[in-house]
Amino acid sequence: MASIRYDKIPLTLEFGANTEKIIAYDCSLSQAADLQPVRAIGFRGVSEQTPQGARTSSVSFSYTPVLTGTNIINEIASGLKNSRASQTSGVSIKFGGVSGEGLLSSYSLNLAPYSPAQCSVNFELFGSGQNIPVSGELKSQTVSRSSDVQALASNVGHSAFSSFMAGQSPATISSEDSTGILQSVDYSINFEYEPVYKLGQEFPSSFLYHAATEEARVTENVHETGISFTGKNENFQLKVKSLDNNSEMQINMERAVVDNSQISAGANGIAETSKTLRSFY
Repeated sequence: MASIRYDKIPLTLEFGANTEKIIAYDCSLSQAADLQPVRAIGFRGVSEQTPQGARTSSVSFSYTPVLTGTNIINEIASGLKNSRASQTSGVSIKFGGVSGEGLLSSYSLNLAPYSPAQCSVNFELFGSGQNIPVSGELKSQTVSRSSDVQALASNVGHSAFSSFMAGQSPATISSEDSTGILQSVDYSINFEYEPVYKLGQEFPSSFLYHAATEEARVTENVHETGISFTGKNENFQLKVKSLDNNSEMQINMERAVVDNSQISAGANGIAETSKTLRSFY
């Protein structure tokens, strides 16, 4: 029985003229068919199953992002939520000989002190026109030279030795009049699309982008200057620091509202404040 090591099947994203290779912590591909049973009057059981919608697939993976070079997923997420255009294009996803074109449906980022920043991503693959969502077969990729391995290793964020590790205070969040020093961050954004079909084609010819929902759950030491619970929408800047403090990731949340705030304390612990910020685009 043949086996393939994960380092032989790096995940590759292609968007426009940009290409990015990622060795993910994990990667999964799932497929589904939307079928409806058809029953005939006077007959027992099901006469057939007919499609009620197109076949769909999804690819999900988690990884540690890099702070230099191309970051396609951040570019897509930032561009979509600030876009006023209705139509959007997909991303080509390839790993181990399997390929498909998909739309970013969800993106999340988790930060904790002295831990590698970890992102979780999901792409929905709907196919296009007559092209099925997923094509190809799983096979290892041949690496011809050692320099190829070194080049790949320098372009991916992978392992606990990534430079994108949060220090003791991993991030700050700022509004117009205050700044909070954060202990942990759970950030996520979800996107909504509508497929457009043509008669005679199983798969969508295009997609309309409708909306995005952005949320950040943050915790901070209550002795630090924090974000006020006002119930009004404000613009927030979430800045993530690396260990060397020379690079950072910045996420701008526009017209976000502090949805809830909670202070908790336990025996042999310090009091912490947790807040949830939510924004709609």
